[in-house]
Amino acid sequence: MATPYLDDALAPPTEQFARGTDVWLEQQIWGHRFYNDQTPWFVVLEALGIMSFRRTDRNHDRIFDGLEGNRHERFPYKLPTRRELRTILFKDRHIEEIADSDEYGSNATRWAKWFERLGAGAEAKFGYLQDRFTSFAAFRNAVVLLRSAEIESGRKRRATSRHLAPRGPDMLAADFGEKKSDRADKDRRFFSRGGELLYLMLNRSAFREQLEPLIVERLLTEQSRWNALAKVMQPNEQEEPLEFDIGYLPLPSHKAYDRIAEDWLNVLSLKELPDDNLPEPLMRLTGFGIVRYMIERAADVLGTPDDQIPPLPLDMVSTATVGVKRISQDCYRRHRDMTRRAIEKLIEDFEASEEWKNALSQPQPARAANDLVEQRFGFTWSDADVRPEPEKYPAHIAKEALEDHDQHLGRVIGYYVDQIGLAVAVRGAGRWYAASDGMLEALVLANVKEPLEFETFLAKLWDRYGIVVGSEVGRVAFKDANYGHFKANQRLLEERLRVLGLVHRLSDDCAFVHNPFHEISR
Repeated sequence: MATPYLDDALAPPTEQFARGTDVWLEQQIWGHRFYNDQTPWFVVLEALGIMSFRRTDRNHDRIFDGLEGNRHERFPYKLPTRRELRTILFKDRHIEEIADSDEYGSNATRWAKWFERLGAGAEAKFGYLQDRFTSFAAFRNAVVLLRSAEIESGRKRRATSRHLAPRGPDMLAADFGEKKSDRADKDRRFFSRGGELLYLMLNRSAFREQLEPLIVERLLTEQSRWNALAKVMQPNEQEEPLEFDIGYLPLPSHKAYDRIAEDWLNVLSLKELPDDNLPEPLMRLTGFGIVRYMIERAADVLGTPDDQIPPLPLDMVSTATVGVKRISQDCYRRHRDMTRRAIEKLIEDFEASEEWKNALSQPQPARAANDLVEQRFGFTWSDADVRPEPEKYPAHIAKEALEDHDQHLGRVIGYYVDQIGLAVAVRGAGRWYAASDGMLEALVLANVKEPLEFETFLAKLWDRYGIVVGSEVGRVAFKDANYGHFKANQRLLEERLRVLGLVHRLSDDCAFVHNPFHEISR
């Protein structure tokens, strides 16, 4: 019987196979699922929600159990809705007005006015706040402070899709829609399972045992001042959390899992890096890790050796580096196109397979073909479909899969590199790889412990991520290139890192990259 997964992959949980998909094809390569509407921030938040649940749920002894045998992880998890907190932070429009107004004299009057503005039943629902704050003004100040912790605050999203930075377990929440009956709609619009795949990657990585205590200590501690403030805003009794099932990640192990986990481990191990400053570099490195995963999995399917995967030239954006920009534009296009070609390759391999040829040779080829494509790709025809001859099924399935890919997963690489600060997009010029200051800082935090000679740092970026900046690595990566432009590119990176306080040049004219937080901890 045909299987809906690749030869080197795990069988998907039965509740995941072909669920909510027209064609279960790209899922066999990358998993179910990464989605362009889920930003890298939301991937991290969704994953931390799962970790927080497993840490406190009595059915689990550990956050990361690893794989048992050769069976895919299979467990439900729950995320709290935190409706009261979200109402206060993201729906209310009256707190500051009432706090600042001279019309309401006493605290009792201000509280009463606020309850009145919220509508019927508000005092019963939010009355606990009066006992937790010494004054309405103190409540207002706390609300203003917590609102400042919202991530991606400039985006217009529904209140139940607005989230706080992950600075404690009481700040983590589900993402859901609201029906007219006020019931939650688990539509997975912004928590689209990318965080589930991140969790699974970390769970299967070689660093999971070292990671777990650091995640608990640095990201899931209830002792943080932010977490304490979020907790005091919420009632003791909250509504039942929403339950979800875990997604599908095909391979039991992959170098991308270990790379992401090692980046997390290196950043979380920096004890002198303030907890408040942890989430942003983790978000950037996670987004980058997912981009590398998508490229490398496409290469796996295409049979492309590691040394033939297009590199990632990082342009410092200057008139002196136009040669780097051109190469970077080309490499970005090739990375993007690899994911489409991987899907096409999967269908080509299926069409050339003995099982497909055997189906077409049956006395009733249409029935045999229908059974096979349903088993292999979860594909079925609707009553309205005009069915082609069985020989045309693979082309039809490829067309549907690619149309969906172009709308969602195929956009992830471009969307993520923009979001994490690893690309520049200019109308008329296209997109190419270029790093923001935040991305450069994240790369230093994850890759530098003791002071590292600048050329050695560049070589490490090449070895770990395929990043090309300077002329030495440029000669290895590109046989025909303007190495003068790469040399200028290298000088510009050194200058940017110097301005950021991350590079120092010694008296012997040798530049070293410094991680200030590691040095303090020594």
